[in-house]
Amino acid sequence: MNIMNEPDSVTTEAEFEFSGGALCLDFANTVGDRSEGRNEKLTGYPDLLRWAGQAGLIDQSAVQALERRAATRKDEARRAFHHAIELREVIYRTFAALAAGDRPDSGELSALNAALLEALPHLRLEPADAGYAWTWSGTESSLDGPLWPVARSAADLLTSQETTLVRECGSETCTWLFVDRSRTHRRRWCDMKTCGNRAKARRHYERSKKRQPSD
Repeated sequence: MNIMNEPDSVTTEAEFEFSGGALCLDFANTVGDRSEGRNEKLTGYPDLLRWAGQAGLIDQSAVQALERRAATRKDEARRAFHHAIELREVIYRTFAALAAGDRPDSGELSALNAALLEALPHLRLEPADAGYAWTWSGTESSLDGPLWPVARSAADLLTSQETTLVRECGSETCTWLFVDRSRTHRRRWCDMKTCGNRAKARRHYERSKKRQPSD
C-alpha cells in the first residue's frame, strides 16, 4: 500500500460516507471489502485529511496547516498515515468481534489504550454558546491530530451500552460496521440503498433462474 502521496488541496466533493452511527465506525468503514482489498478510500495522508475535514474533526485552517506540514515532513506524514491505518484496523477487529458476539483480543485493547494515551492529553474544556465543550489542542501542528477524536470515539462506544447494537453488514462483499438503532434491532445492511438492494436483486435473480424451465 502506498503510505504517502504528495499532499494536495482538500476538495469539497463528497467521497466518504458517514452511516456507521459512531465516528470510529465511520473511520473503520473507509474500506469496503477487507477480504479482497476493494473500495479502499485511504491511500495516503491527503485522504486522511479529506476524511477528517468531511467528518468535521478539523476546520479548513487546520487542514491547510497539516497539508503544509506533511509537505515538508514526509517521513512524519508517512508514520502518521501508518498509525491511521493501524488504528482503523484495530477498531474494525474490536467491533467486528463484538458484532459476532465475541470479545476483542487483549492486543486490540492494548492498541486502543496506546492510541488514547496519545490522544487524551490534548483534550481541553473551552467555553461554548451553551456552557462548555470539549475541544482538541494542537490539531494544527500534529499530523496525528485527526486520529485523536477517533480514538476517543472508540473508547466511548466500547464503554457504552450500545456495544450490543454494533453490527457488521450482512453482505458477503462488505465489512462495514454500524450501530443498529432501528426499532426492532434487526437491521442487516450498512445501507439498504446499496448492500440491501444488491442482496434483494441477487435473491430475485436466483428465484427467477430456478423458475426457468430446464432444457
